[in-house]
Amino acid sequence: MIRVAVLLGGISNEREISLKSGKQIVKNLDPKRYLVSTYDPKTQLMRLIKDAKAGKIDVAFNALHGRGGEDGSIQGLLEWLEVPCTGSGVMASALAMDKDRSKMIYRENGIPTPPSLMVEKADISLIQKKLGKHIVIKPNADGSSVGVTVDPPKSKWKMLIEARIRKEGSCLIESFRLGRELTVGILGDEALPVIEIRPKNAFFDFESKYTPGMSEEICPAPIPSAIAKKAQALGLASHNALGCRGYSRTDMIWSSKGIEVLETNTLPGMTETSLLPLAAKTIGLTFPKLLDRMIRLAMK
Repeated sequence: MIRVAVLLGGISNEREISLKSGKQIVKNLDPKRYLVSTYDPKTQLMRLIKDAKAGKIDVAFNALHGRGGEDGSIQGLLEWLEVPCTGSGVMASALAMDKDRSKMIYRENGIPTPPSLMVEKADISLIQKKLGKHIVIKPNADGSSVGVTVDPPKSKWKMLIEARIRKEGSCLIESFRLGRELTVGILGDEALPVIEIRPKNAFFDFESKYTPGMSEEICPAPIPSAIAKKAQALGLASHNALGCRGYSRTDMIWSSKGIEVLETNTLPGMTETSLLPLAAKTIGLTFPKLLDRMIRLAMK
């Protein structure tokens, strides 16, 4: 029996999503193969450390999302404890979580991504000069579309940017692209089929991501084969450029500018509405088999 520690919950804005992911993972791990324990680092971090030091954990299945779980923090602790962990290591996790730095790496590796600025003040004239009349306002280190404002009217730019800066000290502003939303999962060294996301809301926001029925996810995406191959190549290139390990999912936009990478998620959601399990299912990997594969990749 492989002793698996499922890490869930945590301290980020994405705590509730992490709890859902963790519960789905526990539910689908084969009890004949795995002895499963759960740990919520928010309240059970010392128990995790104690059990790891006692040799009671063979592998950690990281279902944490956001800060503290996806940014390299827990990965560093697990490395120190010599416990293998699903997903990427410290450096790749930290880089992918930092949207501004990950976009720098995309550009350095020839991976197209919309123009962006990191700002510490709401200089509206500079932002419009650099990025155009349509923008996306993002926190630099949150996932699940938390705190994202897409294409707000210019009259609200200053208010929205200043609110984000007050909360986090800085803010990522990106040129808005109107196009088709695509995402590509990577498993091992293989790009999974492309998914097209068609949200019922105007954009793929938090509600669209995590409310059943609020978006349509089509896999394989109904796009030309050349576009699908390009998207898969960009997903794999993004994964490799950031130094990701095991699996990831890269979000893209296909617009009049071509396909551009928006961000890479090193710990994509594993809920009933999540995208990576959908792509895996398309190639014949059931959810339990996907979890098996992720654990094997972690323990290599």
